[in-house]
Amino acid sequence: MNVVTYCMNVHPGESLDAVRKALADVTIPLQLALGPESSHAVGLRLGAQAAEDLRIPEHLERFASYLRRERLTVLGINGFPYGDFHAGRVKEDAYLPDWGDARRMGYTRDLFYALSKLPLTDLGEGHAPGVTTVPLAYDRGQNIEDYFEAICAIGLFLRKLEGFTGIHMQLALEPEPDCLLESVRTTVDFFERLWTCPHWNPLCRDHIALCFDTCHFAVSYEDPLTALKTLVGSRIPIARVQISAALEVTSEAKPEDLRPFLDPTYMHQTRLRNPDGTLQCHPDLTETVLPELIGRGGRVHYHVPLSWDGTAALRSTRDTLTPAFWRYLRAGGWPLEIETYAHFVMPEAIRTHTLSEMLLRDIRWTLSNLRTA
Repeated sequence: MNVVTYCMNVHPGESLDAVRKALADVTIPLQLALGPESSHAVGLRLGAQAAEDLRIPEHLERFASYLRRERLTVLGINGFPYGDFHAGRVKEDAYLPDWGDARRMGYTRDLFYALSKLPLTDLGEGHAPGVTTVPLAYDRGQNIEDYFEAICAIGLFLRKLEGFTGIHMQLALEPEPDCLLESVRTTVDFFERLWTCPHWNPLCRDHIALCFDTCHFAVSYEDPLTALKTLVGSRIPIARVQISAALEVTSEAKPEDLRPFLDPTYMHQTRLRNPDGTLQCHPDLTETVLPELIGRGGRVHYHVPLSWDGTAALRSTRDTLTPAFWRYLRAGGWPLEIETYAHFVMPEAIRTHTLSEMLLRDIRWTLSNLRTA
């Protein structure tokens, strides 16, 4: 059975104390509420401030002891947002520093070292804990080959770290709209070229993997099941599957339905599908984009609760998660992580439950689909 948890990037706070508070206030009570269904697995999110704190051996041991005492294990770490992910304005800064910046390498190494010292979730044979990260860089116009050397270097680091610790871990690149890795095509192309570049060591093959986020692929109208099967068929390791849903705008939507989603904090890449199947792409959901959606519909990179049923004007892409998709997940055994980080900026019409209630409903929705498909 797949391990199911939620991603802690929904919690504000950058310090290690803030992480402990989120665990005590939300995660642990949530595990108790789930009862026998709880995996006791944690999808940690550690920003640069917390990662730096864990460089101090005493702090790392104290944090590991706290997790053990609370019977919590770590599925992996979200190492995507480096800085304050709930600051007043995040937008494109969420992708900084990218893999062309030495700070990204240092931060990621710190996360892997910390992960190797924490109590780890048993993910089953063929699956490994890992750190998710940015899809190389924001802006598709950059040269993808400029990032090969850094990714090869982190692969070698993980190979050496496994030699010292005996723990196999994976870097999980997370494709996202408008980034260098954003689709099945760009992702497969990257891995095929990475595996043949001069810096690549074949022994690192299973250390560089993917975090497959269902929202991100759905935004670009890629069927999640077909996309995941294609990536697996291309022999790209899948470290983690994030179960999430994008906002789906129907042709019934009016500007007043969409204005509450004009969020100044996060990027909300928007896609419209033309009659010929091509996509009309906008980097963010803005007032000037609204007229394009009216009468046509579209999809927006806006993580909405999985348990939200939607309205006549607005729905979610959760319906793309078909019974066949859940059966494929079950067969693959990948760890599953629910990601709905936009909770605190959601319109009140959607944010009808507390964070804890939303997470509980979404986890139960996921477990139900996984069992009954």
